[in-house]
Amino acid sequence: MRMDRFHIKMEDISPYPLERSADCQEWEDISYQELEEVLNTVSEEKAKVFLGVVRNGSFASLDGYFYRIRPRH
Repeated sequence: MRMDRFHIKMEDISPYPLERSADCQEWEDISYQELEEVLNTVSEEKAKVFLGVVRNGSFASLDGYFYRIRPRH
């Protein structure tokens, strides 16, 4: 789980199945480890907002892709 500079835990989305898409129409599975590599390239504040948005059920844009928790079918 990621911690911010004040040692406060950020939203944890690692247990959830994740997907990404370039156009929000065709989604592909992505591992949390792959997403973590992308998150490590952005500011702490951007990562915190991104994780919060995705954890609350929306999709968020980062590095040219949209990410979401895979919906149940």
